Amino acid sequence: MTTVLLIGLQDHEAFPLEAAIRTSGLDLAPIRLSEVRIPDGIDARRSVAVLPGTADFELNERVNTAFGMGLPVLVILPGFDTRDLDVSLGNIDFYFPPFRAEEFIVRIGLLIARSGGNDFDNVVQQGEIRIDLERYEVTVSGRKVNLTFKEYELLRLLASNPGHVYSREVLLQTVWAYDYYGGTRTVDVHIRRLRGKINDVEHRFIETVWNVGYRFRTDNN
Repeated sequence: MTTVLLIGLQDHEAFPLEAAIRTSGLDLAPIRLSEVRIPDGIDARRSVAVLPGTADFELNERVNTAFGMGLPVLVILPGFDTRDLDVSLGNIDFYFPPFRAEEFIVRIGLLIARSGGNDFDNVVQQGEIRIDLERYEVTVSGRKVNLTFKEYELLRLLASNPGHVYSREVLLQTVWAYDYYGGTRTVDVHIRRLRGKINDVEHRFIETVWNVGYRFRTDNN
């Protein structure tokens, strides 16, 4: 189970996050805390610290404390200047309102994957596709596939949650985040290129859900 530590959040901030966690269908459990700490019996490798991005909570100090404990960090960012944050010290991501439950859960999952807090020794295996999260390597039926970073991030997200449908908007927000301000057409272009690299005669790994988005097929195993 992954523990989501909601640290220093007001009730109106924590309630929608707790609801998203409990209805995600994933093995997640929220715990509210007033300060950065790891409760007894909780594994830091299977935990994420969620922090409010406001100066009132001394964000920089809290982020550094979480990094020192080995916790990945998700910062909720309204109205805070992050230029003083030393993000090189640990695993961190930023969440930009308005609140979208699906995107929030996806970012939690990506932080856990990056921290190595999974049950497969940093490997995602879906049928003939093998993703080495530590080496950033992808193989299909033993054949190494060269992907761009965005293609790799798309594949990792989709393959880590087979059967789950991701809208183009959520994929854009999650994979490109604040690096891209264009339309969702870029998602379609990258998916097409990704398919061209991983598909073969016997396998069609990524399925289009018309008028919605994409999902990794569950019948490739």
